[in-house]
Amino acid sequence: TLLRTLGGSAHALDKFGVLIFLNTVGNQLQHWGRIVLTMMNSTELSVRSMAVDFLVSLLAYIYQERGSIESVSLCILSVLPEVVAREIALCSVSGLIKSMEDAESSLWPLRRALADVEETNPLDDDRVDQQLLPSLTTLCRTGQAIIDGVLVELRLNGSTDFDLDEITTARRSGPFHQLQNLPPKTVFDADEESILEAAIFFSHDTSLTQKLRWLYTLRDLHVAKNQWSEVAESLILCAHSLIKSLDHLPNLWRPSRFDLWNDCRRSPWLSSVGLSDSRGNVAVMEFANAFLEPDFFVKQQTKIRAQHHLSVEDVCSTLISVIDQVEVAYVEEDGMEDLACSHLEELLSMITATINDESKRYQTEARTALRRVRANIYSKLAIFSERDVGKGLAMNQHEGNGAQTYVRVVLHGNKPERFKESTTIPTFFEWDMPSICRVPKPALTAAASMKHQKESWEECICRTFAKPLVEALRSDDASRSIVLRTRGSQAADTDETKTYISTTVVQKKSSSKSRKFFVRHGHDGCITEYTVAHKFPHALSRQRSLITSEIKVTGQR
Repeated sequence: TLLRTLGGSAHALDKFGVLIFLNTVGNQLQHWGRIVLTMMNSTELSVRSMAVDFLVSLLAYIYQERGSIESVSLCILSVLPEVVAREIALCSVSGLIKSMEDAESSLWPLRRALADVEETNPLDDDRVDQQLLPSLTTLCRTGQAIIDGVLVELRLNGSTDFDLDEITTARRSGPFHQLQNLPPKTVFDADEESILEAAIFFSHDTSLTQKLRWLYTLRDLHVAKNQWSEVAESLILCAHSLIKSLDHLPNLWRPSRFDLWNDCRRSPWLSSVGLSDSRGNVAVMEFANAFLEPDFFVKQQTKIRAQHHLSVEDVCSTLISVIDQVEVAYVEEDGMEDLACSHLEELLSMITATINDESKRYQTEARTALRRVRANIYSKLAIFSERDVGKGLAMNQHEGNGAQTYVRVVLHGNKPERFKESTTIPTFFEWDMPSICRVPKPALTAAASMKHQKESWEECICRTFAKPLVEALRSDDASRSIVLRTRGSQAADTDETKTYISTTVVQKKSSSKSRKFFVRHGHDGCITEYTVAHKFPHALSRQRSLITSEIKVTGQR
């Protein structure tokens, strides 16, 4: 029935034009997006092809009329997490999902359909304008990143037997709640990058809640990895988005729930969902709704007023909570008081400028809430100012700079299967390509406990940092021969039957934030410089080197 309906809708779209279609559906466009995405995850090729064709037609015609597909992309990607969660839940209550691997497999049709949309060729399809391709690429790649993000959230909140009720309860827990330990094999996954890509797509002026949702997920991922500096950087991004959104609160768009998926009176077939011993559609929709939108704003609204739009007081309450979490993160990491003060001073400048801007004409309650935020920032600045700058791990002057320790990692030699084939979440490390990674506090603590050995401090850091990488490779193939190199160059003699992990401590060019890192090679005056995309510390714990330069330093006469 849905397939015939979609075919008739595609015919009407061609016959009457996209403007009449959009005026007719109005805010129901999000529900059309839900139906199309659901059909794109069908295992039937004919259903999936029809859904892909309808979506391409809709996007192409909207671009022809408006010159942009930004609004419909926002609509589709906002409801995508709910659709993904619902598809997983439907398979679960039908007894088809017993593990995370089963959940990942249930989404392969949707991933394939998104790839088909991205691969649309204007030379073969006269509906598609050449200028539309970058927007299609952004839509589809962000969609893939959001699917990755939902799977990461399931890993963080999941249970061993994949219990929907248990996961739903975990999703509603507060910040820094108990998270599941990530499987060792996920150490190579580009999970951080996927979540940040999802967060970057959403804007603070139109989709604040969705942006915060993914930044909060990135925070939780770093908490699970004990990467507290990255937790703080993710929360700082949240704080910036909250402050910048104050001028755009009436323009924020938030998805609503789909009645036909929840009301058994209007959709009698919902009673047949799931096995007889399950809670059926009730469990499915409770699970799906937990992934639709974060509820940190909703909780505050129920205490104040029932409204769809956020108020300045809502934003300020959330902002205070975020700043409190920033303090916790920097205290956990230790030794980064100067960076904490720098971030807080920047936030203080932004909130002060907002308060002093008379043109915004905030109500008394709103100004009071903004002043509470400013007072909170002042209190955090006082706390960090009183802490000894440079405090941290008890290291001597040759043992690095505490939390500001970085390593260069290169994988080369015999390539494992996971780096040859497609994986559910793409791998981060590129084979034979250097990456710069920040060494977290637990790894530095473990390295400090090895100081009694004959190895140098830098070698201890490299060994403790590379330990999870070695364990992950061995978990895939216990017979694989893995060699860890903590000194020397990658160009050293290699055996093609072995896998090599080359790890070296690198120096940051700037004492605060920097994109450039370097390694000195012996006494020959040669330096290798690595340049990454974003300044470290960053919301990502690792970045690929974009530019690698060999520099020969000659003595001056």
